[in-house]
Amino acid sequence: MALLLTCSSAMAELPSELKDVVFTGDLNARSSVDFRKNARNVVSHIPEGSKGSVLEARKLKSTGSYGIKIKVTELGKGKTTAKVGDEVWVYYAQKDPWLSFTDKNDEDVEDPEEALVAKARRDGEGIPVPGTVAKPELPTQEEVLKQQKSEDPNLAKSTDKTKTEASFCDNCTEFKKAAPEIQNQQDIKDVRDAVTATAPKEKTDKTKTVAKKNTKAGKWANFPEVVNFSEGKTTAKTISYARRNKSRHSTGYCYKAVKRAHLASGAIKKYPPGVHAKDAVRDLKRLGMINMLDNPTYRSMIKSPDDAPKGAVIVYATSDVRQSGDTQIKTDWGSSGTYVSDFETPNNFLKSPKARRFANNGKPYKIIGVMIKP
Repeated sequence: MALLLTCSSAMAELPSELKDVVFTGDLNARSSVDFRKNARNVVSHIPEGSKGSVLEARKLKSTGSYGIKIKVTELGKGKTTAKVGDEVWVYYAQKDPWLSFTDKNDEDVEDPEEALVAKARRDGEGIPVPGTVAKPELPTQEEVLKQQKSEDPNLAKSTDKTKTEASFCDNCTEFKKAAPEIQNQQDIKDVRDAVTATAPKEKTDKTKTVAKKNTKAGKWANFPEVVNFSEGKTTAKTISYARRNKSRHSTGYCYKAVKRAHLASGAIKKYPPGVHAKDAVRDLKRLGMINMLDNPTYRSMIKSPDDAPKGAVIVYATSDVRQSGDTQIKTDWGSSGTYVSDFETPNNFLKSPKARRFANNGKPYKIIGVMIKP
């Protein structure tokens, strides 16, 4: 029996296996894993709404993004020479993926990073492919900072509705030579400074000052450890990164966005492995964060997302085990702020059409985690 339990526990830690992919934008289909601008390997155009099965994956050295080989199983609307059954390579960009995945259990994958890394490692064990990483790892803090968007997408709206991976590669090529690199290096330095600058004495003094001056904290003003977390530099950097790298609408990658924001700010030291948003409670606890709902005093004060403190990661789940859940970062105190993950909204997830639909069907979403790092 002990052996059986041990094996079951080990199996639970294995990375999710990607099964299907859905195109959320138009992408070029290529005959090889070469996404350079001058590569003459584009064989067709895959329109938005198309679907495919994941066959292979490779992590690209130059960008940290992925080349994914798929077998087309369904074509979306739009003019194309592609056919069902085609096996082609497409580009999964870290900044704007334009692809969403499901796993072998047909659950939506809200962060495919771990699964892509595992598959790329397996697929790369054979003959090495030029331009790819033979043994990829989960992203580091430096990688996450370098891959961030150069500006808030909501402040630089594009009218181009047919973006493909070629435009992303252009940006990646210019990235090494242009001003954003200087900014990103400064971001890395700022994060390191923020992580190392807080000595215990300074933290105590700062806690007292913040608790006295903060009038927006409301009921949390009597909990200096919470106020200090919410008003600290690291939390400010987490919120800033999330807002800078958000999309204009939901991409289905809420958990990925939350992970990258916390890694970039230094709130956590390594990239969490989970693929579903409901995994966030477990994953973030392992990296030093606490779930406020485990504390009876805190739990009694949190009746809705608006009650959570500024900067907290709110984790939602439903009794329908096929659903991945959702995560959001709260950007301010009370109801005066917004909620941000892969996109930013004035409403918490419980007010979303999806959450209301599940509530009407008798399987409401509930808050299962309010994660902070005091």
